[in-house]
Amino acid sequence: MKSPLRSAKFYGISNSPPFSIVKSQRNDSDEREIARTSNMSNNKILRMLTVLLVLLMVSVLGWAGDKKKDNNPPPPPPRPAPQVRTAPASRPAPAPRQQQPVQQRQQTQPNPSQQRQQYPAQQRQQYPGQQRQPNPVQQRQQYPAQQRQQYPGQQRQPNPVQQRQQYPAQQRQQYPAQQRQQYPGQQSGLHPGTPRVLSPQESQQRLHDLNQNRGGMGGINRRPLPEGRLTSLPNGHHVIETNRGSRMQVRPNGTVERVALRDGRAATFHRNGQLGSVRAPGIRIDHGLRGERTIATERNGRRLVAVGPHRGYMERPYLNRNGRAYVQRTYWVGGHPYARAYRDHYYNGVHYYRYAPAYYYHPVFYGWAYNPWAAPVYYNWGWGPAPWFYGGYFAPAPYYPSATLWLTDFLLAENLKQAYEANREAETNRSAYGPDEQPKTPEGESPAATQLSPEVKQMIEAEVKRQLAEENATAQSPQPNPQAAPVGNQAPPAALDPTQSLFVVSSNLGVATADGQECQLTPGDVITRLDDTPGVDNKVQVRVMSSKQNDCSIGLKPMLAVDDLQEMHNSFREQLDSGLKTLAEKSGTGGLPKAPDTQTTAGEVPPPSPDRNVDAQLADQLKQADQAEREFQQEVQTGQAPPSQ
Repeated sequence: MKSPLRSAKFYGISNSPPFSIVKSQRNDSDEREIARTSNMSNNKILRMLTVLLVLLMVSVLGWAGDKKKDNNPPPPPPRPAPQVRTAPASRPAPAPRQQQPVQQRQQTQPNPSQQRQQYPAQQRQQYPGQQRQPNPVQQRQQYPAQQRQQYPGQQRQPNPVQQRQQYPAQQRQQYPAQQRQQYPGQQSGLHPGTPRVLSPQESQQRLHDLNQNRGGMGGINRRPLPEGRLTSLPNGHHVIETNRGSRMQVRPNGTVERVALRDGRAATFHRNGQLGSVRAPGIRIDHGLRGERTIATERNGRRLVAVGPHRGYMERPYLNRNGRAYVQRTYWVGGHPYARAYRDHYYNGVHYYRYAPAYYYHPVFYGWAYNPWAAPVYYNWGWGPAPWFYGGYFAPAPYYPSATLWLTDFLLAENLKQAYEANREAETNRSAYGPDEQPKTPEGESPAATQLSPEVKQMIEAEVKRQLAEENATAQSPQPNPQAAPVGNQAPPAALDPTQSLFVVSSNLGVATADGQECQLTPGDVITRLDDTPGVDNKVQVRVMSSKQNDCSIGLKPMLAVDDLQEMHNSFREQLDSGLKTLAEKSGTGGLPKAPDTQTTAGEVPPPSPDRNVDAQLADQLKQADQAEREFQQEVQTGQAPPSQ
């Protein structure tokens, strides 16, 4: 063994070290030993403090968990899911859950960090549902949602997260849309499922069943359905793909609903077999339930619409002002033309036209027409027993305390005159039908005579006052501000104004209810809008408040297109302005009081001049429509068998 002196020489120290050097070496060795012992003590103390700190944190977490259990409803013990969710109030006390954390802490003390991570997750896994234990993260995310859903409503327990997100949206978006799509053509229904193509044997048997007892039907329904491949739709309808390449859609009772030809032409049919509409290149023809017909064609930016043999209008662009586009319509009624201007705009991809008055009166005149007169006025209209009174449906007031009631009777009379003329034209069209094609009274129409109630008449007068006030406010600034004009699809039409829900029908309209009842609305009927937001088919539900004999029954709730409501609004404003003009011209005569001021100011746009030759264009359009219908019916009848006897 080498001596310390030799070792010291190896490190460069002399062979004769002094005593102080040896003493210094010993002191260094003692200090290292003391430091080593002190570090061991410190480490031991640190470990003890760590263990104590972990135990303290676990205790705090356990106390917080017990506190949370006291504040929340006790979760059910492990049992099958349906039993737990149907009886949340009879859950036992959470005694077993209080003992389990203690056992877990004792068993997992050697690994405190793992104890902190697993304890909350395990506790959440065991009580909401044992089937979710393998995924503690997912369990922690879903447990609060599941607990909130169990108590407000048990029907949402099977899938809490999905049901909270999807159920309200499905109810808002799908149900109303499906309901509104079903009314006009029944192409889609409320019944879930997918279409099913029938086998040739099934198709033949189904056609045989649908062709039973067709001899008692009318119109196109008298002919047997053609042979072809059948597709059964979820709503009970059927689609027949004929051997000639056409498609025929049939209602559940076997009546024909729609026929589409190979070249793109299509037609719809009423339940009684009568032609409902025809769509051909460049022309659209709509038939009412009583034989009336509306024809619309569009060519070179001009739209021609005929509402009878001698009535219609031609529409074309007029001018642009203040960032707004205007169109003009030249009407041909009673052998005389007149013109109106309308503001053109889009809303949700649909064209709407709003009546633009050519002039406004001064505010003092609107006040005279809005407020009660100084004394009641007894006015003689000179109508006598007019045939358009419809057997007592309408009767003018015996006297007029204000101009608003006078204006109410004025516009009701104008609408009833239009209904009378339209009915005479419909009778002319019906004379061309065969015996089996004569229109029948639909189920939704009232065969009994009715009368316009005083309550409904008061509602119309209230609407007259509202629009008078609106027109007076518009007269203060007749030129619209282009900076304040909504851009794009942000301007809803006046027909959807929440402040207006009452409308007076101004044209013949065939409508249908949710259960498929068809009926007719004619000028002078009164409806109220029930929906403020249209469906995907741009229709809203309305309620019939007043109707004439053989029109839609009072209380019926058919669907109506928003653009038809907008036309009613425009007609109401036009007739109101016409009544104000009559009041101004007859002021101080016939018992009417003297108006304070009848001067006018310019409106949004100058009044347009009527276009020429509109009557000749309407006559040519009528011939074109007759030819289009004959060709279509011949094509359809060629693919069908002869009528059943």
